Amino acid sequence: MPTGCADVIGMAGRAVVVEVNEIPLRVIDGAVRRGRAPFFKSLKDSQHLTETVITESLDRELYPSQTWASVGTGVPYSQHGIWWYNDPKPVEYPFYWQRVAASRSVGLVNVLHSSPVATQCGAGDYRFVIPDCFASEPTTVPNRFEAFQRLNLELTARNTRQSNLSLDRSQVKSVLDAVRQLPLRPTTAAKLTRMVGMVVAGKVPKERLRSAQFLVLSDLFLALLNEEAPDLAVFFTNHVAAAMHRYWYAMFPDDFTSSHYDASWIRRHGDEIVFAVELADLFLTDVARWCELNNRALIVVSSMGQGPSDRLDTSRGLEAVVRDPNRFLSAVGVVEPYEVLAAMTPNLTLRFPSASAAVKAAGTLEGLVTSSTDSVVDVSGSVVNFTYDLDVVDPQTVSLGRSVGRTEDIGVELLQVDDHSSGRHTAKGILGVYNSGVFEGSGCQPIDVFEIAPAILALLGVDAAPEHVSPSFRL
Repeated sequence: MPTGCADVIGMAGRAVVVEVNEIPLRVIDGAVRRGRAPFFKSLKDSQHLTETVITESLDRELYPSQTWASVGTGVPYSQHGIWWYNDPKPVEYPFYWQRVAASRSVGLVNVLHSSPVATQCGAGDYRFVIPDCFASEPTTVPNRFEAFQRLNLELTARNTRQSNLSLDRSQVKSVLDAVRQLPLRPTTAAKLTRMVGMVVAGKVPKERLRSAQFLVLSDLFLALLNEEAPDLAVFFTNHVAAAMHRYWYAMFPDDFTSSHYDASWIRRHGDEIVFAVELADLFLTDVARWCELNNRALIVVSSMGQGPSDRLDTSRGLEAVVRDPNRFLSAVGVVEPYEVLAAMTPNLTLRFPSASAAVKAAGTLEGLVTSSTDSVVDVSGSVVNFTYDLDVVDPQTVSLGRSVGRTEDIGVELLQVDDHSSGRHTAKGILGVYNSGVFEGSGCQPIDVFEIAPAILALLGVDAAPEHVSPSFRL
């Protein structure tokens, strides 16, 4: 499909979209060579897998909430204005699934920017909505999944920089109660049990536990597909991206001119990315089978990719993580009232009563930005995002710009780390299509991500918006 320009057009009208965050062709090729990704291999062999590229020129590194907003709306950041997960969503540029929901049935699981449900999914025919893990509240459609979503949000917030198995008695009960309500398959329960057992035994890194969320959500998605069978169903996963950020060096050590980790570290972590791809591949095999039986096209897409980081720094054995935002913000002098929104570590996202209050607080946080760190402060309307990078002075103290603070006094925890960010964001992702013919007119070049939304709309029989580009291909 990506190398030829055959004129075959398959079925139109209904689709399943699986958004796999940040996965590039190179990682898929590596998993295929190891015999761990037969579904992706079938897409490659049938020429139904190609590259995407985000062509927008920016003065900073790409970010997933920004690139997925570009894919979803079909317009660049300069128009949609979404950079962080909880930035305001522009009503004038709806996401493709919002446009479809106006006339067709839609289901969403873990899709970025699908929260708050009341505003993002308040109008239209939504058969199910389990919002992303950056949601500010646990609303779901139907509401019987709200106990699970509440737990999902809580555990996501607790397991930010490092995964953590520790739970108190009430949390264990919450986990068991929520899991009992979910349509988990016996095979998935067995996978989860084996994963936890291997982590506890020290046979695999504890960061593998991040894939547990994917396993639970993927079963939930498959069950809701069978139950509701919407015209468009969309699923998002970040589990492969999480592994690539931590373990790119382990899979591709020759990408780096300097030796950052020893052979034993590479052996211990060398399978983590492939393991994550393998889980995705097994899920996609199940979704593809459902699509065949139910006359759906399957579209697999990534808004961007990853590659080796040119800023890999393994000299830090300790990393500072803000555990108590209120105590931290009080310590650095933020006095304006605010609401803490969900964000990915190392970010604090705060909503203020007004844009002027946000600007004032941002000025205070700018005092923490130094030339020796990567801290950044962004303001979008009344929302401030602080990407923090706190210098560790000693095991009990971190730098706060012109002053220092004791970790126990400022709500910060220092974590001992042995994995650093060796994977960074790059412009090229993937687009794969199954059970829907081949690309027509796509040629051999990577597909611009701004073409994806209007192409999906065309497949669903929904008119594109005037601001959309005309796709160079049809699904």
